[in-house]
Amino acid sequence: MTLFKAVILGIIQGLTEFLPVSSSGHLVLFSNLFKIEETSLVFEIVVHVGTLISVFVVFWNDVVSLVTSFFKLLKNPKDYANLVRSDPGCALVRNIVLATLPVIILALIFKDLIEQLFTSSLFVGFMLLITGTILFVTERLKVRRKPLDELTTMDALIIGVGQSFAMLPGISRSGTTIAMGLQRGLDRESSARFSFLLTIPAILGALIFSLKDLFKATETLTFGALGVGFLSSAITGYFAIRFLLELIKRGKLVWFSYYTWFIGALVIVLNLV
Repeated sequence: MTLFKAVILGIIQGLTEFLPVSSSGHLVLFSNLFKIEETSLVFEIVVHVGTLISVFVVFWNDVVSLVTSFFKLLKNPKDYANLVRSDPGCALVRNIVLATLPVIILALIFKDLIEQLFTSSLFVGFMLLITGTILFVTERLKVRRKPLDELTTMDALIIGVGQSFAMLPGISRSGTTIAMGLQRGLDRESSARFSFLLTIPAILGALIFSLKDLFKATETLTFGALGVGFLSSAITGYFAIRFLLELIKRGKLVWFSYYTWFIGALVIVLNLV
């Protein structure tokens, strides 16, 4: 792999992982439309770590609070109910776990079916249209806004169910979770914050799933390619998060609906002509 290709793939990963345009959908599009061969498993793991680092940097205080609260819950299991009621950090840990459970359960049940869908760019096109519609409708919701501390267990589960649909290529994980957070009454900043924090178990899960095949991998890559891939995904991911946070505060999430509608329609037309 050339250094140029490593940089480009790292940038694509950093952008599509966080912007509500569906990273899995763009992976299928780049593979099918532009005949890009499958990337190295080692490289995929490295760029995923890069995007994970960008989340840690932007939300460092939240990450520290989550780790501290997680161990607090482990040390005091009998006091669980009181801790999640009185400690915002412990409540956030609980809600992240609850929002992740539907994804794990549905991934185990429908794993083979979902993998088959990754071969169809036409399916991706239709799912991108759905992503655009979700974002467009979400911007027009008029509901009471509440901070993240007021997120209930039911809110977390419903957001998790929404996140599980993002396993389908073309459905944006960040777009769906932000939309569901807004639908459940979270304010814009809290919806985005919770969505990005949900990225942590999502990326870690993908890494763990990939590691089981790591020792089967036969490809060799230079440290230079791995290094620039890591840096480009981490740096791009950092700015993508900052950019999206600012757009959400300004109520400009609808911009991405226009983009996904355009790309989705283009993909469908190219598949049908």
